[in-house]
Amino acid sequence: MKKILLGLCIAAFVLPLFADDALVMPSHVIRTYLVGVYANVPSAYDNDGKKQSLDDKISVFNLGAAVEYGVNDWVTGAVQWVPGYNISSKIDNQDKATLADTADLFVGAKLQIVGPKAPVQNESIRFAIAPGIKIPLSKPDYETEFKNYMSGDTYLGQSADKHLFGIGGRGFFDYIVNEMVFLNLYTQLIYYPASIKAVDHSLTDYGTVYQVQNSGLPGASSYDPSLKLGYDLTLEFEPHFNKMLNEGIEFEAGLPFTYTASPGAKVSDDTYDIYSDKTKAVYSETQASHLLTLGPNVSLFFQKTFIPLELELGYTFPLLGKNDNASNLLLLELKAYAKL
Repeated sequence: MKKILLGLCIAAFVLPLFADDALVMPSHVIRTYLVGVYANVPSAYDNDGKKQSLDDKISVFNLGAAVEYGVNDWVTGAVQWVPGYNISSKIDNQDKATLADTADLFVGAKLQIVGPKAPVQNESIRFAIAPGIKIPLSKPDYETEFKNYMSGDTYLGQSADKHLFGIGGRGFFDYIVNEMVFLNLYTQLIYYPASIKAVDHSLTDYGTVYQVQNSGLPGASSYDPSLKLGYDLTLEFEPHFNKMLNEGIEFEAGLPFTYTASPGAKVSDDTYDIYSDKTKAVYSETQASHLLTLGPNVSLFFQKTFIPLELELGYTFPLLGKNDNASNLLLLELKAYAKL
């Protein structure tokens, strides 16, 4: 059987829900986001943490959006679709492969516990939590994609997200050094309580199951493993600088170090697996991943325009990792504000 593309999972783009600090939106203020991300993936980290050049280099343009609303001075509600949809993609040596898929939706609420207008008032420390849920928006039909792949037609090489219900939240902590500098700590944990069939997890897994089921071995036709995807963990530290350039224009800059980790897909304990030990090793040891990136960014906030606007430009590049893409990301983000 021909080699199946192991493509880019755009959900690996680490773009926090809400702003990346512990402040909530002012009461009755709405903020909308439009976010474009261009990803270039020339290499990937292997199971030993070594960066290996990819024969099938990947480039993707993703467009997403989000909206936040200040319920009061210490509660903000939000709906995030960032990453959003992979508008275009290119994979070297894979003319028929595409990554045209939709990432999942995150809905949550940010509660500022400590801060200038929070229940616990403090001028030098800010702390907030943001519980939420992750809602799958699409589910690739890998049976059809596999048939397209085998027949030489256009096929989806990899989904843009896990497409599985998740629950979790974020934590934000700021230490304000002075009026221009603060240090931010951010964390996110998304847990996936339900199992997913291997045939629904990826094109590669569908092909593996298909091969076993049609191998002719005793009991192979009933081979249909389910997987537990565990969790996605993000930890971030960011020194942040902001300064008013003149009346109504604010300059901001950040230098976030971001660590992401996932235990990988593991075969569920209740799955009948005729190759139990071998399959569990494949799904757990080789797919557990982590990645450390650095993402400098700058922004200008035009506060006196008819519609207050904020424009942010960022670039993220990998520092080290394991079983993950060494992606270079260029981000352009536009935020618009309105008082309701």
